[in-house]
Amino acid sequence: MREFFYRPENAWVGDVIPYYEDGEFKLFYLHGWRENYRDDLDHGWHLVGTKDFVNYQAEGACKIEGGTGHILKVDGIYHMFYCIFPPGKQLVCHAISSDLKTWEPIPEDTFAADDRIYELSDWRDPFVFWNEEEGQYWMLLAAMAKGPTKRKGCTALLSSKDLKTWEYREPLYAPNLHVGAHECPDLFRIGDWWYLIYSSYTERFATFYRMSRSLIGPWLTPKEDTFDGRAFYAAKSASDGRGRYLFGWNPTKNDDLFGWNPPKSRGKDYNTWDWGGNLIVHEIVQRPDGTLGVKVPDTVDAAFSQPQPVHYQGITGNWLITDHTFSCMSPHAFAGCTSREELPDQCKISASVSFSEQTQGVGFMLRTEDTLDEAYYFTLEPQRNRLTFRGKIMQSEEGGKTFPYEVELERPIDLFPDRPYEIKVFMDGSICEIYVDANIAMSARMYDIPHGKLGLFVSQGYAEFSDVRIEGRG
Repeated sequence: MREFFYRPENAWVGDVIPYYEDGEFKLFYLHGWRENYRDDLDHGWHLVGTKDFVNYQAEGACKIEGGTGHILKVDGIYHMFYCIFPPGKQLVCHAISSDLKTWEPIPEDTFAADDRIYELSDWRDPFVFWNEEEGQYWMLLAAMAKGPTKRKGCTALLSSKDLKTWEYREPLYAPNLHVGAHECPDLFRIGDWWYLIYSSYTERFATFYRMSRSLIGPWLTPKEDTFDGRAFYAAKSASDGRGRYLFGWNPTKNDDLFGWNPPKSRGKDYNTWDWGGNLIVHEIVQRPDGTLGVKVPDTVDAAFSQPQPVHYQGITGNWLITDHTFSCMSPHAFAGCTSREELPDQCKISASVSFSEQTQGVGFMLRTEDTLDEAYYFTLEPQRNRLTFRGKIMQSEEGGKTFPYEVELERPIDLFPDRPYEIKVFMDGSICEIYVDANIAMSARMYDIPHGKLGLFVSQGYAEFSDVRIEGRG
C-alpha cells in the first residue's frame, strides 16, 4: 500500500520550499536519496504539486544543486534564492525562470556573509519578501552573529531594491538562545501580527515561532512557541489566500545517518532520528490572543471517511461500553479496554475525551494486544499539563536500560477537568500524527509494532470517551 503522507519513490522529503499559484501548491523540496544515491541521479531541488495535500503529482528535478531557499514572482519572472556549500563557507545564490521548471542561475549574484556582522560558516536558507513599509525587498537568512559566546544563532537581515544588490543589516532576531543558526526562516502576517518562523536543532529541536506587531520587533515568545515536537522539522509556510499551511517533515529512524543508534537496539523505535522523511502538512490557526496553533487540514481529515466495523471488550477495570461511548471509574488503578479487531495500516482514530479532576492519565493504546503492554501509548496527563508518546520498551523492564528519559515525545497543553478534548490520530505505516482540538499537534514514528488493536485507558481517575471512531481511506 502506498504511503498516504507523501514521499518520492525510493527517496525521502527534506526541507520544503512551498509556493502557491493557480489553485496549486508547488512544493519544491530537497530530495534525499540515502541508500539509493547514485552519481547519475538528479540531486538538489525537486518539485511536487498538490491541490489538496492528499494527491500529489511529482514534477521531477529542477536541475538546481543547493540547499533550502525561497521562490517569489516579480513582473512575470520567478526568482529562486538558494544556498550552496563550498569548503569553509556558505553562499547565497540566485536563479530565474519563466515556468518554474527551467532555471537559469545568475552566478554574479552569488554572495557570502559580511564577516563584520556575521560568521562566514553559516549563511543559508534565504527567504525573500517585499517590505511595503520600506519599499524594498528584505531577505532573511539562517546565520550566526558575531559575539563572545557560541549562542550566536540568529535570523540575519539584508535589503535590496532590485533583488541583485543586497545591503547587510543587523540581525532581525538575535536572542542568544541557540548555538546553531536559525534554520529555514519564514515570515508572514495575519491581521495585526507578524510571525517569524525558524527551526533549530540546538537547545531544543523544533520549528519555533515569534510574534510582533511590527517588523522591527520586539519579537515576543509565546507561552508555547512551537507547532509540533521533535518529529517535525524545517517547516515553512504558504497561503492559498484562505488558510495558511505549514510544510515540514516527519523524520525516519531507518538509516542511522549520524551514527548515534544504540549498538544493541532490538528494533528501530529507539534509534536516533534521520534527516528527512515524509511530508507533513499542518494548517495554522490564529487564536484570539494572536498566538498560533495547528490543526489537521480539512482535506486530509476528509480523506479518512470509511467507517470500520469495531467491537470492544473490557480488559481491566469496570468499563461501561455503549455504541461509540466508553467510560470507566478507576480512581486508584489503571484500566483499559481494547477493540477485538486490528487497526488498519492506514486509518484515522477520533474521539471526544473528558476526565475528572484527579485523573493521572487518559488516552489511546495504539497497536496493542490484550495484555496492554506491547503498544504505543498516547497519553493526556492533566496533572502535568502535557501529552506524551511512549513506545513498548517503556512499558517493560527493558525501559530501565534505555536512555535516561521519562517519555519519548511530549507536548505542553493546558488540560482542564470535565472539558471535552477532540482527539484525532492518523496512522500510516510507521507514521503517527496526533492532533488535539484545533490547537496542538504531535508527530511520531512507530516501527517495532506493525499491527495491533486500538486500546482506550484511564489511569487513576475517571474518563469518558465519546463518539469513538476508526475510519479508513474513503
